[in-house]
Amino acid sequence: MVKKLALDYDAHELRLVVANVNGNRVAVTDIQLIPINEGESASEKLRRYVNDAGLQKTETLVAIGRGKAELRELQLPAVPDEELPDMVRFQAIRSFASASDRAIVDFLVTERSSEGITLIAAAVPPSELDRERELCSTSDLPLERVALRPLAAASLYLGQQKSAPVTVMIDLLANDAEIVVAREGKVIFVRTVRLPENEEHRPGAIVSELRRTMMACGETKTPQKVVVWGNADVHSAEVNAIKEKIGCDDVQAISPFDLVDVQVAREKMPEHTGRFAPLVGLLNSSTANADVLIDFMNPRRRPEEKPDHLRRIAMIGIPIAAVLLVGFMIYRQFSQWDRKIAVLQDEINLLIPSAEQADESIDRTEKIDQFLDRDVNWLDELRRFAELAPPSDKLIVRSINGNALTAGGGYLRLTGGVTESSVIDQMQSSLRDETHGVVVKDTNVQQGDDRYRWSFTETITVDGNDLRNLRYERMEAQLASTEASSTEASSDDESVTEEIDGGSQMTPPTDEPDDDENSETSDVDATDESAAEGDDKATPETDEASEAAPTGDQPSESKSEEEVST
Repeated sequence: MVKKLALDYDAHELRLVVANVNGNRVAVTDIQLIPINEGESASEKLRRYVNDAGLQKTETLVAIGRGKAELRELQLPAVPDEELPDMVRFQAIRSFASASDRAIVDFLVTERSSEGITLIAAAVPPSELDRERELCSTSDLPLERVALRPLAAASLYLGQQKSAPVTVMIDLLANDAEIVVAREGKVIFVRTVRLPENEEHRPGAIVSELRRTMMACGETKTPQKVVVWGNADVHSAEVNAIKEKIGCDDVQAISPFDLVDVQVAREKMPEHTGRFAPLVGLLNSSTANADVLIDFMNPRRRPEEKPDHLRRIAMIGIPIAAVLLVGFMIYRQFSQWDRKIAVLQDEINLLIPSAEQADESIDRTEKIDQFLDRDVNWLDELRRFAELAPPSDKLIVRSINGNALTAGGGYLRLTGGVTESSVIDQMQSSLRDETHGVVVKDTNVQQGDDRYRWSFTETITVDGNDLRNLRYERMEAQLASTEASSTEASSDDESVTEEIDGGSQMTPPTDEPDDDENSETSDVDATDESAAEGDDKATPETDEASEAAPTGDQPSESKSEEEVST
């Protein structure tokens, strides 16, 4: 048997029934009526009870009242059963005030004939189902059904008792009364009414609402049977009032726990057992007779068509075969790529040592460049200033200060005087270029007879990156010059080799000479050897003389240095 939990709640109390269910057999193991005080919530009460009883993961059935769902009777033309759910939903959206495209709609057929179908349709908004899901999820309870309470109570009696032609079932709650009218064992009308707070006025109010209900459902005759859910000693006043004023002789007060097996002592049962009729009926119909309920968790839908197995196999098999084929092609392509990647990876592994050495070389070069970036050639800067500055009749330099910067580059700071302020602007324009920045400040006019009465302080800045670029340009030029010299030397060596090879080929062969001729030849050879030795001795002297001879560049270079120093 499967353990299930059925619950129902309102603003005043939480009602719980725990039972073991096996088909139509229900064995109640626990009954709880938990009051809800002001400021408390049903969720807190439920969570506390579930934790104490250890009912986590128990299948849960929830009964909701007539006030939480919109209920109407619909008349529809005779249509097949498979088309009825779609037609009911379409009609409900048009007829119900609060129903929308997202509303959950379920129905219960009450009468079917060749002319049409009569049914009770109910709709709830999705927010109501979300509220019930949240209520159960906070207590770790899986929600199985959300059924309409009046129909759940009616299913308990109609499923187990022989019903009269017209039967009325009344469920008396704390402030409401739910009235269900059944004809020939089928529910035809459901109504929920408000009861007065004064207990003395309730029997009369129930009788009045019962008459209105009979008129609303089109039954003018007195019902053959009236069932009041609850204990006879608790609802004796209501039973007697109905017998006297309605004129129905068969009025009974029936406890729902009398219709199922109960494993709870009678003295532990709550006083108003009739309020548990929907929960017992929901447990009784949850497995075997679910078609007599309006269940918003499992609404009636168009039956699914029987699938064509061959078509399904074809529709599934062909795409799978295509996917496998494509997968094989992709796998084959990826395998080829993996092999190529492996080859390239091996090549990369071979190049890694060279790359690491190159990185080390680059790091060393960078350190050298950083050091050389601070090495400013101040002589070049002074020569550039001397070439671009205004003539001495307009400018006099009184002090020069050059400093190298840690980040690279440096600056040359000059102080002096000029004859006119326009000379300063002219000097700025001539000294500023892409690699030199010029800033002039502290320009003042001195009173007196000094010709250079406009004093100034000028800072010429040289950036480290510009020094590095200039250095590399000179290095490239030097390399190009060296390569050109090497190419010319190689060309000269090749031409000399060709001449020697040609001369050796043109020498004619001779016969063996006589003794006199051999002696003469020996004399000539000796003479040639002595001459060659003389040439070899003369060559070092010539080289030493050429090395000792001063070049024309050296004196001029030292002279320029002396002039700059002066």
